Amino acid sequence: MTVLATLDVVVLIVVYSEWAGISSFSVFPLANLAGDLRFLTLCHHLGDHMKSMRVLLAVIVTLVAGAHNITGSARLPNSQNAISQRHFDRVLTIVLENQSYVSAKEDKYLKQLADEGVEFTDFRAVSHPSYPNYLAMVAGSTFGMHGIFGDSQQNFSDVAQHRTIADLLDWKNYAEDYPVKVGRSPYLYDSVGKYARKHVPFLSFQRIQKQSLKNVVSVDTRDAHNAFVSDVDNSRKNPKDPNYRPLPSYMFYSPNLDDDGHDSNLGTASTWLKNFLGNWFPPDARTGTFLVVTFDEAEGPERVSNHIYTIFLGNMVNKGQKINHRYDHYDVLRTIEANFGLEEPLNAGDSKASVIRDIWK
Repeated sequence: MTVLATLDVVVLIVVYSEWAGISSFSVFPLANLAGDLRFLTLCHHLGDHMKSMRVLLAVIVTLVAGAHNITGSARLPNSQNAISQRHFDRVLTIVLENQSYVSAKEDKYLKQLADEGVEFTDFRAVSHPSYPNYLAMVAGSTFGMHGIFGDSQQNFSDVAQHRTIADLLDWKNYAEDYPVKVGRSPYLYDSVGKYARKHVPFLSFQRIQKQSLKNVVSVDTRDAHNAFVSDVDNSRKNPKDPNYRPLPSYMFYSPNLDDDGHDSNLGTASTWLKNFLGNWFPPDARTGTFLVVTFDEAEGPERVSNHIYTIFLGNMVNKGQKINHRYDHYDVLRTIEANFGLEEPLNAGDSKASVIRDIWK
């Protein structure tokens, strides 16, 4: 995007497609609006399609003060800078359980995956036990949870300091064997069968319990056409198909206690992941999806250092890249926020975190 030195006011035109459920935008300098061929073409196009389109016109007035000039050139607002840095359309985070980095790298499939994307050789979880790490991933804070009572489930009140990424993006938390269907009251007991609430972090927030429970989606692993597989299938349909639905911008996947390795072993988790990425969410369905595969915390020989396996996959990252810099769960959250132009961090953890750069194609 070219930054005009004389840009004082811009007009942002947002086009929302009723049938596709997606939006696009164009930015035009107001001073040249009448003669801007792109603007006139867009107006003509909208005139032909008003029955199928809703047009939202938002005039964004930005006075460029002298303090905003950099070497004599005007700078676009921060939101525009963020848009220009967008690398992916959506993100899916998959969390496996309780393995050190050195143990995970001994698994043949996990080693293969690391070579297919970006591998972090010095990635750290932020705490022990499991639960505070999940909170950190979605809310930028452990909220003081740690130690012997660190897995005690909380119902955080609906106040500003308890915001999550769900307050900022369209989202879903897919949870295997979650025992509640859409439209019913939340199931807030700690566990049942192979389901564990502590691995479904969004359920810890009262705002979500009351207002957006439908976004916590139960996945029946025995059903070949379960909720996650169906969502993926619908996202691959022609946008003109009435069943077409794009995947959410933010997705968090919580395997059950066998599939994540918690009650089983690393081999079981690795086999599950291979099936998930090969059949449930195959490569040709993942275009534009930034995929994070990580562990909650380290056990065994690296419990103290909390050194864990974490990789990034997707058509937007450099294949085979190894990152030796130390990062943690907060840095991943901050990187996601930056991609979507979310300038204000959620909490103390992501406010101090780094945006992960130099990994993009």
